Amino acid sequence: MKKAGIILSLTLIMILMSFSFCFASGLELLDSYPKDGSNDARPENFLVKLYFNEDMSSDAVQNENANAFTFSTSKGKELPTKILYDSKKPKEIWVLVNKTLASNTSYELHISGDLQDAAGSTLGADKTIKLKTRNINTDNNVNMGLMGVMMVGMIGYTSFSAKRQLKKQEEEEAAKPDSKVNPYKVAKETGKTVEDVVAKTNKEKEKAREKAEKKNRNRHQVGGKASVEDSKSDDTGNKRVTAPKPISAAGSTYITGRKALAEKEKEKAAAKAAAGTTRPKNATGKSKNKKAH
Repeated sequence: MKKAGIILSLTLIMILMSFSFCFASGLELLDSYPKDGSNDARPENFLVKLYFNEDMSSDAVQNENANAFTFSTSKGKELPTKILYDSKKPKEIWVLVNKTLASNTSYELHISGDLQDAAGSTLGADKTIKLKTRNINTDNNVNMGLMGVMMVGMIGYTSFSAKRQLKKQEEEEAAKPDSKVNPYKVAKETGKTVEDVVAKTNKEKEKAREKAEKKNRNRHQVGGKASVEDSKSDDTGNKRVTAPKPISAAGSTYITGRKALAEKEKEKAAAKAAAGTTRPKNATGKSKNKKAH
């Protein structure tokens, strides 16, 4: 009996504690966006999202909470707002300010403690969220600075590319054997002596001439070999082919199919001409009969 009394007492204590917890839990503001103390929100289309722990979307609740929100400047001047609800997000309330705010300015959103949820529970105490808009002038200056850096970089890169291309063209032009280079002008532009410029120019021309001669030799080779008998030596001892030669000039006896067919037809025609014919040209039938008699 005593044991049953202890169990009953514990049961009653647990029930009372659960009731106290139920009464203690009510409507709470969990979070907001922007957060309290934020200073990076843009002044255009200013919107504050409020997140609660209970359903706030019913029509009856919306009517009861119509005057529960006040948005004002730090000096207390109220601004027009529009309260938005979303059935897909029943625990959220959005407060939209129907005016473009000033840049780098402090504002406050006041939430009444009488704000209630669908079950009738209230917030209990007033809440204030302090916010500050971004400094648009600073943002514009930063953006202009970044654009300026990009423009300077693009202009510098374009100028560098143009100078490099021009220098390459000048070097190619100076490397031609028949090109004329003003050594005094080049020496003035590069800071080198005239003798160094002349020596470098002659060296580049000699390389270009050797390269052109090598290319010319490769172009006139037949079957991978040049005709030694018809070649001439230049001052440097290099061989140059004077004219292209047929493959037979290199000692090849290979005959293509087209050439072999032509020679065969030619042999047939020669044999036929040598054998003659039994019917003289322009002979008639009567003359043939007379000749036979």
